[in-house]
Amino acid sequence: MTTADPIRDRILSHGLGIASRQGLTALTMGTLARELELPRSGLTGHFADRESLQLGVLEQATALFMRDVVDASMSAPAGQARLKMLFGRWIAWSRAPMLKGGCPFVHASRQAVELAEPVRSRLKEVLDGWSDIVTEAISDAKHQGQFRPDIDAQQMVFELYGLYLSHHFFHWYMKDAAAEKRTLKAFERLIASSHC
Repeated sequence: MTTADPIRDRILSHGLGIASRQGLTALTMGTLARELELPRSGLTGHFADRESLQLGVLEQATALFMRDVVDASMSAPAGQARLKMLFGRWIAWSRAPMLKGGCPFVHASRQAVELAEPVRSRLKEVLDGWSDIVTEAISDAKHQGQFRPDIDAQQMVFELYGLYLSHHFFHWYMKDAAAEKRTLKAFERLIASSHC
């Protein structure tokens, strides 16, 4: 997402690239100043300290995720169709060109214990919010009779996260060209097992 300030946009865009490769803990004022060839004062004018920089990049990632995954999926009818669109866009998000090394939320979650409490709390809010959106799509599918009434929505969210993390691992670390195809096949199997 862009702001009215091109320097802040540059900082956030570059910071997101770092976070998608190495996580939020890799974001430091010194690293960004050096890589962007900015004086430290150019950074501190926008971010008072490392924690505010990490929060800024986390908010940038969240805004882009909401735009590219959540908002873009709202055109699909509530229920199974929306769940499918949400999952497909979630998988595509992890491979977006702006993310140089994968999903920044995956990397940040792995480093959560090393993050300052405000950053950790905001990360949890973002992930809980996403889980709520997916849970709502599953519940809508149940209410519309597309899924069996005994489907445990939270269990299904857990399994969808498992598919997402498997995709992330096989795509980014194992360089498996079939990772997306395999993930979507597993997703379709999960959907089929949920039908009435």
